Amino acid sequence: MTGFRLVLFEHCTVIIHGQEVRMDHIPPIYLGILQKLIVAVIIVCLAVVASRLAGGLLRKSIKDEAQMLTVSALVRKCTYIAAALIIVSIVFGFGGNFATIIGILGAGVAFASQEVIGSFAGYLNIITGNIFRIGDRIRIGNVVGDVLDISLLRTTVMEIGEWVKADQYTGRVVSLANRVVFSDPVFNYTQHSCYLWDEIMIPVTYDSNWRRAVEIILAKGQELTVVFHAGARAEFEEMVKKYPSLHEVPVEPSSYITMTDNWIELTLRYIVDARNRRVVKGQIHGELLECFGEEPDIRVASMTVDIVGFPSVKSSL
Repeated sequence: MTGFRLVLFEHCTVIIHGQEVRMDHIPPIYLGILQKLIVAVIIVCLAVVASRLAGGLLRKSIKDEAQMLTVSALVRKCTYIAAALIIVSIVFGFGGNFATIIGILGAGVAFASQEVIGSFAGYLNIITGNIFRIGDRIRIGNVVGDVLDISLLRTTVMEIGEWVKADQYTGRVVSLANRVVFSDPVFNYTQHSCYLWDEIMIPVTYDSNWRRAVEIILAKGQELTVVFHAGARAEFEEMVKKYPSLHEVPVEPSSYITMTDNWIELTLRYIVDARNRRVVKGQIHGELLECFGEEPDIRVASMTVDIVGFPSVKSSL
């Protein structure tokens, strides 16, 4: 880039304080600064245009909204970084020594900023490994939430859970260093399928009609989750094609019975949308309370303690 000049400016004139001044009379140092400034502005404009064009092409070629947002963010960042490097090479005139200088600076930065380098490597791992995307519901360590943004160094998550029961937002936005994907397991609730299995347990007494209770539980589970069955079945079939070792599993509700010392545990297992777990669980509990209330021979069990006697008390008086 050394020796770069805009010859067109040498024959132009500008008006300063009412007097015409030829460009070839301006000191070369100022003319060089002006030329580099104009080139930098042009490069920035080209980078913005290229980023928007790439974003438009991605919207047409990628139908998955979450994947499109993630890839668009990566392309935008790479475009701006490339533009910044070109501008730096022009402004400081590195020319043929640009690669050497960048290498020396990179070694110094790597030594002084290992955490930053680790987070950037984590970013590359997230994007290339498709660990999670913008919009996915994930858990990393003790943090659970929906991914709002994936930057070069940090991932921003809208938190769920914590002091709020079940899967509802707390209102806090959590920022995680991308390097944690190398040290902590990443649980993705919605990457390959937006459906999860959930369970509820209802204890009934031993003198209850537990067979009738099972019939009610299965009927209500089927009624309140049938809207998810077709979508879940289609997604799981695609997962089986991608992962042949995965066995097909039914999406219809199922029940399990467990005998304990105090009661009979009736467990309902059902499929549900990952973002509707609490809503559906609340609906099932409400329906079961109403149905069991109409059945005189079904009693929901609770922990009770029977006192069968007291030890004799002897007075020392």
